Amino acid sequence: MADFDTDWKITGSPDPATPDPQPHQAPVQAPVQTLPQMPVYQAPVQQAPTTVPGFAPPAQQAPATVPGFAPPPVQQVQPQQPMAQPVVIGYNVNGPVYRNASGFVAPAPAVDHTEEREVNLAEIQKMINHFSPKVDVYQEYETCQKDIIKFSKTSVAPLVWGILIILHGVVSAIMSATSKSKNNIMIYAIVTAAFVVIGAGFIALYIWKKKRHKKKIEALLTKFEDLSGQLKIIYNGYSGCVLPAEYTDPRLLHKFQTLIYQGRVFSIGSALNSQLALPGVYQRIMNAKRQFDLNTAARFNGTPAFFNAFRYFPH
Repeated sequence: MADFDTDWKITGSPDPATPDPQPHQAPVQAPVQTLPQMPVYQAPVQQAPTTVPGFAPPAQQAPATVPGFAPPPVQQVQPQQPMAQPVVIGYNVNGPVYRNASGFVAPAPAVDHTEEREVNLAEIQKMINHFSPKVDVYQEYETCQKDIIKFSKTSVAPLVWGILIILHGVVSAIMSATSKSKNNIMIYAIVTAAFVVIGAGFIALYIWKKKRHKKKIEALLTKFEDLSGQLKIIYNGYSGCVLPAEYTDPRLLHKFQTLIYQGRVFSIGSALNSQLALPGVYQRIMNAKRQFDLNTAARFNGTPAFFNAFRYFPH
């Protein structure tokens, strides 16, 4: 066993457990401790997809199409063309109506109608001052014309009833002539006489009414002609009238004035046109005036009477 001296050096024989190295032996080195190596990361290897014998993936199908259907063509947006200058296509209550090249009604250009409105208001007021004092003549003229139409149509009902009653009397007379009984003959004779008298009375009433109406119509026509002459003088007394004679009734003039005051129209002519534009008014007036001129010209030696269109306007 090895000993130690005072300097703590080994003396004596070596430890049999640790023999000294021999010349032919390399010195034994103590083992070197090494740190364990960290495992190196390797990316996983993708495996090829397994295939099943006899199986094939479905092929990608084309989108189904409907027979006879075609997608609408893509419309190209045309650049907007500049709108052409609108043109006048007609007139209404508010004045001219415009239409442009695209087919749309364009608003009327803004125009200052103040001066025109004031001028027409002054003119319509002058006309009212001239014609209004004679409004009773217009009204009497209209009443006279209605009476002429009324008495021109004599009812034929009395004549028809008189003829029918007399026919019953004739039948009674025939029965009286063919009867063998004196009593029946007497009864039928009385009935026949009664029917004849009553029927003759109805016929006489019809004839009397017809003659009376004829005299009445003659008096009315004389009055009608006189009133027509007065209205013509009244109309001619206003020089340069902007309206035809048939539209100068003061009641119409007041209506035209109201339309201008309200700003719905700006002139007397536009006010008249706005009323004539109402459904059926213009056609009724034209038809009535044509027939009126023919009838009155035949009665008054070829000169038509004064035609007043007031009754053909809505009130």
